[in-house]
Amino acid sequence: MASSYRSMVISLGKEPRKYSFEGPYLVNEWEPPRRAAVYAIMTRSDPQNRPNVYRALYIGESSNLSERGFVRRHHRYKCFIRNAGSEDNLYIAIYLMPGSTEEDRREVEQYLISVYEPPSNAE
Repeated sequence: MASSYRSMVISLGKEPRKYSFEGPYLVNEWEPPRRAAVYAIMTRSDPQNRPNVYRALYIGESSNLSERGFVRRHHRYKCFIRNAGSEDNLYIAIYLMPGSTEEDRREVEQYLISVYEPPSNAE
């Protein structure tokens, strides 16, 4: 994954169902891998005072992240920008699930949507 943005690991979910996501990566610098994953589109609400606090805008799943034209061709892209303010404040974190079925990924996706209630999933 090519990115000049420093890679981190963030946990999403609540005990006992926490998932370790790679990222968040700045969308402008992110190269989508050819992998199955659950992903979180995120923003920072207060980058000046709380630079490591992110808010989930959308949770989704894909059998191959590179096939979907992430993120600019995503069907909810305008909603992402409206909530983030600009693409410069738009991030993605991914939970790789190699060998997973769509059902496996949807289970994780739906659980995380129920926990975080991302605004772009509701609109």
